[in-house]
Amino acid sequence: MHWRYCELLAGAVASFATASLGCTIAWPSPVFPKLVDPELTDNPFGEVLMASAQTWTDSAPAIGGIGGPLLASWIADRKGRRLALLLSTVLYIVVWLLFMIVRSVPLLIVARTLGGFANGYVLLAATLYIGEIASDQYRGALGCYLQIGTTFGILYVYCLGPFVSYLALQGLCCVLSILFGTLFLYMPETPHHLIAQGHLRRASETLMFLRGRRHIAEVHEELEELKQYVLQSPDPDGSAPEQTVSRWGPFRRLKQLFRTSANRRALAISLGVVVCQQWTGIDGILSSSELIFGKAGMALDAVYSTVVLGAVQFFCSCLSPLFIDRFGRRPILLLTSAGLAIALAALGAYFLLERHGVVPLRTIGWMPLAASLLFVALYNAGFGPVAWALVMELFAHDVKPLGLSLAVSCLLLCDFLVLRLFAYISESFGFDRAFWMLAIACVLGFAFCWWAVIETRGLTLYAIQERLSAVKVIRL
Repeated sequence: MHWRYCELLAGAVASFATASLGCTIAWPSPVFPKLVDPELTDNPFGEVLMASAQTWTDSAPAIGGIGGPLLASWIADRKGRRLALLLSTVLYIVVWLLFMIVRSVPLLIVARTLGGFANGYVLLAATLYIGEIASDQYRGALGCYLQIGTTFGILYVYCLGPFVSYLALQGLCCVLSILFGTLFLYMPETPHHLIAQGHLRRASETLMFLRGRRHIAEVHEELEELKQYVLQSPDPDGSAPEQTVSRWGPFRRLKQLFRTSANRRALAISLGVVVCQQWTGIDGILSSSELIFGKAGMALDAVYSTVVLGAVQFFCSCLSPLFIDRFGRRPILLLTSAGLAIALAALGAYFLLERHGVVPLRTIGWMPLAASLLFVALYNAGFGPVAWALVMELFAHDVKPLGLSLAVSCLLLCDFLVLRLFAYISESFGFDRAFWMLAIACVLGFAFCWWAVIETRGLTLYAIQERLSAVKVIRL
C-alpha cells in the first residue's frame, strides 16, 4: 500500500485501543443509576449498591492501573510493541465478560480493578507504538490521537449506556475491543523495535509502508537517523545503551534511567507534566458534572447534559492535532494551564456566592455551565493531549518503556489521590474550596511548564536527546 498518510492511518488504528479505556472511565455514569435503583429493574446483583461500595467501585481502576504499565513494558521489550498492544484486546474482552457474569459487589470491584489494570496496560502500549511509528512531521499530531480515542470511548458510553440494559452495555463495549483487535492485525511492528533487534531490512520495509514510499532509497536518510537514535547514545561520554535483554534487564534500565543527565531530565519533566495534568482535577469535574449542570438551571435532563459534555470533549480533542505542531508544545501548555486556572476559579467563586447568597443565582446561573465547558474544552484541546504527546517523545529509546511505565503509574496514582481529596474537601468544606485548590494547582502547573518544560517542535528524536543533555541544537 503506497499512500502518503499511512502513518496517520496506523496511528488512528492504534489509538482506537484507548476507546476501551474511555469506556472504562465513563462506565459508572450510566451504570451506577441502574445499580442504585431501588426497584432493581436492571440490577444483576439483586441488591442496591451502597455508597461505600460505589466509592470502591469508582476508585478501583486507579488502584489496578498502577501495575498495568509494568506488564506492557515487559512484553513490549521482549516481544515487540505491536504484540504488546494487540494483547490489550484480550485483557479488555476478559474485563467485559467479567462484568457480564459477576453476581456480587466484591466481584464487581475485582472486575473494575482488572479494568484499571487494562487501562494502564493499554496507555503504555499505545504510547510506545504511536511514538515509534510517527515521523518528525506528524509526531505531535499522532501524540494527540490518544486523547481522541479516549474521549470517543467516553462519548460512546454516554450516548448508549442510559438507553440499553446493563448486559447490553458490556456487550457493546466488548464490540469496540474486538473491532480494534481485528483492525490492528494489519498494522506493522515499529521500525524502532526492528532496528533494535537487528532486522534492518524489515525496518526499511516498515518505513516504506508508513511513509508511503516505493523505494528503499527514499527512506534511507530517515533509517540512518533512527539507527543513530536507537543504537547510539547522545551522551557526552559517547557510551551506547545496552541492547541485550537479560534476566537483569529491568534493573540495568533503571540504572540507565538515572545515570545520564538527559534521562534524569526527561523523567523529571514527564513526571511533573503528568502530575500537573491530573491536578487539574479533570476527573473530579466530570464526576460532578450533573451537579454543575443542575446549578446552571439547564432545561436538559442530566443524561443529555452529560452527552453534551462528552461531545464537547471529543470535538475539542479532535482540534488539538491541527495546531500542536503549528504553535508548539510549551506555549499550548502555558496557555491552557492559565485558562484552566481561570475556569476553576470561576467555579469556586460561583459556589462561594451560592453558599452566602450574595448574588441572586438566576443572574449568574450561566457561570457553572460556561466555566465547566470552558474547562473541558481547554483540557481536551490543550493540556490533556499535548502533555501526553510531549511525554512520549522525551525518553531515549533504551529507557523509553521503563520511563513511560513510571509516568503512567504516576498518572494513575495521582488520579486516585486527587479524586479522593477532591471528594473529601467538597463534602467537608464545600465545592468552592475544592475548586480553588485545583485552580492553585493549575497555577503551579503553569509555573512548572514555564520553568522546566522544553520545546520539542521541529526537533528529531535524537536532537531532543541533545537538547535534554544541554547540547546546543541549531534548527535549520
